[in-house]
Amino acid sequence: MRPCRRGDVPEELARDGEAIGRSYAARRREDPRYRFQWRRSLLQVVRDALVRMTDEHCSYCDVYPIDAAGEETIDHFRPKGLPQFHERVCEWSNLFLVCTACNKAKHEQWDEALLRPDAPEFRFERYFEYDDESGKLRPSAAATPEDQARAQRTIDIFDLNRRGACTNRRRTAEWIRRISPDVDGYRFLIPICQLAE
Repeated sequence: MRPCRRGDVPEELARDGEAIGRSYAARRREDPRYRFQWRRSLLQVVRDALVRMTDEHCSYCDVYPIDAAGEETIDHFRPKGLPQFHERVCEWSNLFLVCTACNKAKHEQWDEALLRPDAPEFRFERYFEYDDESGKLRPSAAATPEDQARAQRTIDIFDLNRRGACTNRRRTAEWIRRISPDVDGYRFLIPICQLAE
């Protein structure tokens, strides 16, 4: 999970998002089986803005390109299927570009403790450590108990230690070490990835 900066809300989403959210919530109350479908033009605008925000990486597991782990999808951080979040279906701050694997792992799970890569205070090394040999993430030993719990919950809900994610991290870290032999481990991977592409 690498930090990202959320840009301004896309104009079309700012204009229509709240109304779409109210409509979706009303339709879900009438028919709990009703499923949200993006309007094609709005989907493209949101997707493009999220691609810029994440440099085409999955917001959660960092896979690049995203289609290396399935198709790219838009995740509703606060799940759109939960009644308390129906109206947030088009809320800009609730949307992330993710790989299919992360989206399927998370599904409708929700926890207030989940880490957000766009949070101003988010730094990878504050919450996580990277195991060079296995490619797995674990809570940082230097983190507070609360931050460790948040990191572990995030690892669990997004299944960040699934085999494909670990393999991708190891390969990327190896690539970085080949081009920059002085680089010491995954902690440099997050900022260097942005420069290397």
